Amino acid sequence: MVLDLSLPSGLRDLLPDHSAHLADLSARLHEEFSRFGYRRVFLPTLERLEVVERGLSAAALADVMKFVEPGSGEVVAIRPDITPQIARLYAARPDALPSPARLCYDGPVLRAREARAGRPREVYQAGVEMLGAGGAAADAEMLVLLSRALASVGLDGAVVEVGHARFAGAVIDAARLPEKARAEAWAALGRKDEAALAAAAARGRGTPAAKAALPELASLYGDGALQRGRAIARAVPGAAEPLAEVEAAIRGAGRRKAGPFAVDLGEARGLGYYTGITFAGYAPGAGSAVAAGGRYDGLLERFGRPGPAIGFAVDLEFATQALERSTGRGLSGRAADRKGGKARRKAR
Repeated sequence: MVLDLSLPSGLRDLLPDHSAHLADLSARLHEEFSRFGYRRVFLPTLERLEVVERGLSAAALADVMKFVEPGSGEVVAIRPDITPQIARLYAARPDALPSPARLCYDGPVLRAREARAGRPREVYQAGVEMLGAGGAAADAEMLVLLSRALASVGLDGAVVEVGHARFAGAVIDAARLPEKARAEAWAALGRKDEAALAAAAARGRGTPAAKAALPELASLYGDGALQRGRAIARAVPGAAEPLAEVEAAIRGAGRRKAGPFAVDLGEARGLGYYTGITFAGYAPGAGSAVAAGGRYDGLLERFGRPGPAIGFAVDLEFATQALERSTGRGLSGRAADRKGGKARRKAR
């Protein structure tokens, strides 16, 4: 019988050159994380299923790989996300992790299904979490750190896009949609489908101003997004506080000369735990966001140690893809250039 040497769907081998690029990229990111006072932790690939269930939404749980451990009979899961693990560790070890705790990590996460055709199920990440610190200063620190981390590895032209987990929800709530239309509106928002949002709004029982604001969410990004967001916040008072948090975070980061920043107030992304600002890093040449994160103030309470928290993860594969497409060599080539330049300067 001929042995099938192919891998399961959505998985892939990383050959030496590509693996070296990922390792170099992770090392450079951790250098920047360390400069901001973030300390590295190593976490297991397996978790008890109840821990994973507590940290994710019902929709995200559909992507969890789980099985019964032969020795103990416990149901365990392969982590689909590292943030709930960080929350579990923070709750379990208050003696070793006083608040605020600044932690960083790297490693793979595995999902049961491909997020979309062609995207791997196993994703290699490097990220940071700030646990026990809230407010505009912590939000701004995270934006600054992400911006500088992307710049430090050579992702020229990277932009950090900022949104808020509650802005779109406030508009949908104000439109007072029937339950079915509400679900359709969230799905349409994920597609940036203005026509479908307008159709959902027509079935709402909210004020005319709130219903008119709903389809505007599909295009509430790019130039003038903050100004248009302010107009919506005047019509939908519940959107005012989320908008103010976005503006405060961007102002705070700007004072530290970080950026550039863009705004998307209609973002519908999430793993079920974001409560405040959300953000993503985009770089030329990457097939998707190279980093994503946000504030998740409700998650720590689920693990028994309540408090504010915020963090992000860099997708090492997409970040490496952006570097390779922009230079033709990736991070290793850039590192060699830097070392060669230093050597030449010393020789002179």
